[in-house]
Amino acid sequence: MKTKIFLTKGWQLVLFVLLAISVYSCKKNDPNEGLEAPRIFKPSGITVRTTETVAKITWTAPLLSSNLKLSYLAEFSQDTTFATSEFSIETDTAGVSVGDDKLKVRKKYFVRVKALSANGQPESNWMNSRSFSLTGEQLFLPIRDLELKETEITLRWKPTTGLNKITLTASGTVTDYAISGTEATTGIKVITGISSGTSYAAEIYEGAKSKGILNFTTLTPTVYAVILNPGDNLVAAINAAANGDVIGLNPGVYNPGTSNYTILGKAIKLKSTSGNPSNTKVEFKEFILTGTGAGLKLDGIELDGTVPGSLYFLNLTSGNGNADAAVFEPIEVNNCIVHNATTSFLRADRGSAASTYKMDHITINNSIVYNVATTLGYHFLHLNKLEFKNLNLTKSTFYNVGRALVANSTVLTSNAPLINVDYCTFNYFGASNNYVFLDAGANPTRFSMTNSIVGNVPLAGASVRATTVNATGAGSSVVFSNNNTFNFVNTNGGSALGFPAAITTGVNNIGIVLPWVGTTSNFTLPIESPLRTVSSAGAAIGDPRWTY
Repeated sequence: MKTKIFLTKGWQLVLFVLLAISVYSCKKNDPNEGLEAPRIFKPSGITVRTTETVAKITWTAPLLSSNLKLSYLAEFSQDTTFATSEFSIETDTAGVSVGDDKLKVRKKYFVRVKALSANGQPESNWMNSRSFSLTGEQLFLPIRDLELKETEITLRWKPTTGLNKITLTASGTVTDYAISGTEATTGIKVITGISSGTSYAAEIYEGAKSKGILNFTTLTPTVYAVILNPGDNLVAAINAAANGDVIGLNPGVYNPGTSNYTILGKAIKLKSTSGNPSNTKVEFKEFILTGTGAGLKLDGIELDGTVPGSLYFLNLTSGNGNADAAVFEPIEVNNCIVHNATTSFLRADRGSAASTYKMDHITINNSIVYNVATTLGYHFLHLNKLEFKNLNLTKSTFYNVGRALVANSTVLTSNAPLINVDYCTFNYFGASNNYVFLDAGANPTRFSMTNSIVGNVPLAGASVRATTVNATGAGSSVVFSNNNTFNFVNTNGGSALGFPAAITTGVNNIGIVLPWVGTTSNFTLPIESPLRTVSSAGAAIGDPRWTY
């Protein structure tokens, strides 16, 4: 018996829709759908890997091409739409390498690849990459702070034959400076006559190839209240200066006779007009800062206490036999050479009680200090009655500098000051059984020493505490990282110095011995020294001046 099914018009419509969906689904799942020739032979999976000077581009060969010998065209453009093309390369392998002879460094590029026609097969569609660029070689060395001036810059690089020019670009204007053969192989060029207070981009070339780029901003012009010449009375000029004055010193020697330099209730700056401490010398018996508002900045000067027989380099005082409280302006020593103050670099313990003397910050930057505090009566920085916020010792060298570095054990404050030592070189110091880095006593203090070299502690025949830091106040901390220490012991030939474990963190410290002794004054690192690459930034540790 046959069964017949009769559908109403409504069910007929439903059945038609289901049949249509089924047909469409079968067509969509057809594995050969869409694989017309240009798609079958289209490369895929472009990868770009770059180094400083080379981009290596690879891709996956097209589907169904294993039996075909294909060629490809790789086209390069700085435009993602490829409206304009820089150049093209034809190859019979699934990859090409392109160097800085074709690609401009630090420029964004795109590459697209297609398979060329073969055996009657038409060429494929394009496959595009993401953007990429070459970082370029970096022959430039970092600019030394003291070699960056108002209208002059000294540029240094890794000595390389074939370098031919440097360009300086400021506000879209490009100026070329030729590099001689001698300059190329010595790695140094001084460029004068540039604009003050201006941002520049410097780029160095070998032919048309860029071999390095760096940016710098020249110093803003200094407005001097007065400019002195050797033989002028510097003591009188300091006495006559108003608060905020900058006294300029032309090259030569300035001698105070038997007088001290007294800065009374005002902040002034002494600065060499040359910016070069090797040609401008100020002899000193003592710089005395007296009373609230007294402050001193020194820049580009050699400061020599030998002839006057200096005890202190800097000495804080106040009225009423030092019984008056005083709030001092900052002390800053930049790009200076300071030597021969026998008792202390800075004495700040004359206040009537703890914290009666206050100061925001003390900075020693880019300077060389030696033969200071050699009578061993005081610490190098004797800050026992000075409440301060920051003490910064950066990019500087200290050698033959007395019994210990910092003391601030009498001042009690709830705000822990920060003592920061970074990229410094120390040699031959420590004596009188002191904590060689810091004696803060019960004061809360944050001490950080990083990227520095410390050698030959203590002085000959002397001794220091086995622990380098004394800081027991609540909230105290010590960071000691990326440093190199050697001959770093409590007595000559004694046990290695340590740190208070409960408050100290430290990583990446090493102990490479350098050929320094107590009389060493040149601390240049050997060319192949591992110390040239172990800083927290992957550069040299210690005062940068000794690395090039």
